[in-house]
Amino acid sequence: MSEPIRVIQYGLGAIGRAAARLAVSRPGIELVGAVDRDPQLAGRDLGEVLGFDRKLGVAVTDKPVILFAQTQADAVIHCTTSSFVEAYEQLTEIVRAGLHCVTSCEEALFPYYRYKVLAGKLDDLCIQKSAAVVGTGVNPGLVMDTLALLLTIACQRIEAVRVLRVVDAGTRREALQRKVGAALSEEEFKARSEQRKVGHVGLAESLVFLADGLGWALDDLNESLAPVIASKAIKTEFLTVSAGSVAGVRQFARGLRGGKEVLTLELQMYVGAPNPRDVIEIVGEPPLRLVIEGGVPGDVATPAILVNTLSRLVECRPGLHTMRTLGLPRMAL
Repeated sequence: MSEPIRVIQYGLGAIGRAAARLAVSRPGIELVGAVDRDPQLAGRDLGEVLGFDRKLGVAVTDKPVILFAQTQADAVIHCTTSSFVEAYEQLTEIVRAGLHCVTSCEEALFPYYRYKVLAGKLDDLCIQKSAAVVGTGVNPGLVMDTLALLLTIACQRIEAVRVLRVVDAGTRREALQRKVGAALSEEEFKARSEQRKVGHVGLAESLVFLADGLGWALDDLNESLAPVIASKAIKTEFLTVSAGSVAGVRQFARGLRGGKEVLTLELQMYVGAPNPRDVIEIVGEPPLRLVIEGGVPGDVATPAILVNTLSRLVECRPGLHTMRTLGLPRMAL
């Protein structure tokens, strides 16, 4: 039997804690360290932070560089931010320590789109330090990009790809409900959207990932974001959405090629959204339509994707990867 993958959990928010709990349950993984910038967590045993009835013998620290230097580890599960720019310094610290990293940072799915120079520098550092980094999750990372691209393997010809994801945000964690603007007024939503403080991050990255995987050079890419207004009051575990206030978002990313819209990604994520589902449609030969009733549950599946990606990550070539260049991950004990 091969040695377990020695892992450090970086970030102990809702997704980070869920990933750490799953990692602890896997015999092929040994959790050897934990990092969080919250000083109130520093020094506490990770088992306590995760809600276990036992200690794990792993103390949480807010000094990652010292931890990396003093701990024998193979990889890091990184869950701190949606922004690649904000994550960049943390990722470079990880790579400088010679550690592989899977991150839930949405913009890291395809960082070359917005941050080509920074992505290139990180890729160079990965090669220098023999480390691999990849950004992934449910969305982006699977439903609206990787799974759609994988489905195209059955086609002889492709004219267009369309993906629809409908999520009832009322069933999700509080941070996500706040992120989609639930309970805001329309005026508040408009102000926050102009500051890019509301809405889903990563839809354009998913679209560019698809275009890159298909070898399509797009003539244009455009995004749109609009509030979904509640027609009646809806109460969740965390907040109350009154009638006439914002329930969430409807977002589009569209890619044009040769004057035609060839890629269409639509995300409806709002409190009370009926008929949650993920739909992938390929216009081509043969035409294909995949429907996942209920949709892939992000709060459960994202930690699973992060943990399940580790086994592939530690065996692939060094570099800053996408889910296409990484190779096919799988669930592995």
